[in-house]
Amino acid sequence: MSQPLQKPARLKGFQDFLPDKMQVKQHMIATILDESRKAGFRPIDTPALEYTESLLGVGGETDKQVFRFLDNGGRDVALRFDLTVPFARFVTEHFGELTFPFKRVQVGPVWRAEKPQKGRYREFYQCDLDIIGGDPLLADLEILLCFQNILHRLNLGSFTMDVGHRGVLSALLQALLGPEVKRQEPQILILLDKLDKIGKAAVQESLAALGYDSTRTHPLLALLAPEDQEETDLDAVAELLQGNEVALAQLTQLQTLGRMIRPLLGAEHTGLFRIRLGIVRGLGYYTGVVFETTLAAHPEYGSICSGGRYDHLAERFSKQPLPGVGASIGVDRLLAALMEETSTETESPYAGFFVAVATEDAYPYGFQLLQTLRQKGAVAECSLKAGKIGAQFKWAHRMHFRYVLTVGTEEVTSKTLRLRDMQAGTEVELSLTHFWETLPTLE
Repeated sequence: MSQPLQKPARLKGFQDFLPDKMQVKQHMIATILDESRKAGFRPIDTPALEYTESLLGVGGETDKQVFRFLDNGGRDVALRFDLTVPFARFVTEHFGELTFPFKRVQVGPVWRAEKPQKGRYREFYQCDLDIIGGDPLLADLEILLCFQNILHRLNLGSFTMDVGHRGVLSALLQALLGPEVKRQEPQILILLDKLDKIGKAAVQESLAALGYDSTRTHPLLALLAPEDQEETDLDAVAELLQGNEVALAQLTQLQTLGRMIRPLLGAEHTGLFRIRLGIVRGLGYYTGVVFETTLAAHPEYGSICSGGRYDHLAERFSKQPLPGVGASIGVDRLLAALMEETSTETESPYAGFFVAVATEDAYPYGFQLLQTLRQKGAVAECSLKAGKIGAQFKWAHRMHFRYVLTVGTEEVTSKTLRLRDMQAGTEVELSLTHFWETLPTLE
């Protein structure tokens, strides 16, 4: 007795990728890796599963989103929710094998049990760049510049990189809300991180519930989220921080960072650099510069690239100081925005060669063509189903092949082939020798 058929169903927040979408994703990842390679970032990888104790306790709301379970050996394990916390464990474990400053690039899936929404998934790919060690200002500059160059090269159109500073923000909170704010700072930072989502009024109401009246919160929110969406008034911030030498030094460094990076971007660059102290980032391990990046054409997707400086993240694993800075590109969120730009009716570009086999005895000859084309670096496929030439041509057209090479008994005997340019609609007969001579001009 046969079993009843099971209805196919995906888990909520998880995706399948059809070939066209997967090709765009792979191209995006290849571009990111190539730009990272040029900047000297070294590729690494870490396991999808970590001991739960290695992942939890970094602050923010992430602990609630971890996929956690007991494995078959009764060990408490969890799926990584980002690539940064496992990287802290990696650096500590392999400290003696690495050369510092160490620059890493890593691409891989992460998992978060959060509510799925547009551009947000429970399984998604991140691409991380991090620098451990080095001068903080120069390392911060390098990270921000590399991400600016990556996003520009991906042809995303105009985008804005908003940069803040957790140290300056913490000092500003104390200056405007009072020294008692230190005890409630984690709660307040979580609220401020939601400014763009829920608006000033809702944040001010929540701050009032914590005991802060509008005479203190209104000036704070006016600085953190200017109505005109311009940069934070850093002169006003400096006035408020008078006497706090540490915070003033951090503010000066932030201003220096802006002065250094803007000339590097140039007039043709599609990225905008903007200092806005309202940028918080939800994770609790950030200590200095933090940033978020949004697309002008798709603000609804939120930040597609974000990160910051973390000077104490590795302290849970080692007494060795390992200050670092890093950030992630949300590959799948960015992919969702890119696919929205692409019409589903737009055909894939013509590329590669398809070998149509007219007679069964020509298959060995056809596969020899196929193998040689591939060895020469060309995209090439052969008909895997004997059938009429017309049907094979239709299939080649549907798969967007630029060229079709037709072979049969006659071509095998004469060592020739017929070359059809599917885009131009032209066809010529060539000797095998002439075809290989012509090949460089066809690709």
